Amino acid sequence: MVKFYKAVIFLLLPILMLSCYEDDAPLVEDENTLHHSSDLSSKLQSITSHNASFDDVVDNAFCFSLVFPYELTVNDQLRVFNSAHDLSYLREEDTIEIVFPASIVFSDYTIQEVNSTSELNALANQCDDFQSITMFNCYSINFPLTLKDYNDVNSSFQTHHFFNNKAIFLYLENLHDSDVYEIDYPITLLTKNSREIVINNNQEFIDMLDSLPSHCE
Repeated sequence: MVKFYKAVIFLLLPILMLSCYEDDAPLVEDENTLHHSSDLSSKLQSITSHNASFDDVVDNAFCFSLVFPYELTVNDQLRVFNSAHDLSYLREEDTIEIVFPASIVFSDYTIQEVNSTSELNALANQCDDFQSITMFNCYSINFPLTLKDYNDVNSSFQTHHFFNNKAIFLYLENLHDSDVYEIDYPITLLTKNSREIVINNNQEFIDMLDSLPSHCE
């Protein structure tokens, strides 16, 4: 009798294990799931990439910005800049010089130290080569954003809550080919004038981005 029960348990064990696996699986590969190479993944990275154009009056480069805090000589006066708000006091007619060394951050959040004006200008002249990401600066994500993923290598499921652009961008950048993820809809995008756009699924997200200009003044 004991041998009989052992045999039954042995036969049922794979079924029980499969049932547990399926019950725990929050993702099923369909039109809602995304990969590293998905079109929407690329577009989502475009929205969440670092917008480096806000300080062009200082560095004259659209593909990177200076990392705060830093020092500028403005009309022969040394000033410390701690935020983008401080830049609003600069005027086009100001004579601006960057105090080196300084650090710059690219659209993919890579940081590099720069030691001279000539080095900075050389990098600025290569912006077209550096800028592999198509920018969508018309919209921003109304956080938090929730993603669920499945890693086929270790058969693990996770839910991630994101509260800033950099975290989402780096998450997508570091996805493996075997990773599958899903956006927890609905999500809300904000336009430049803070108008809300509610998105309910992947196709709606793609259609909205494809139908509108990538650059906003």
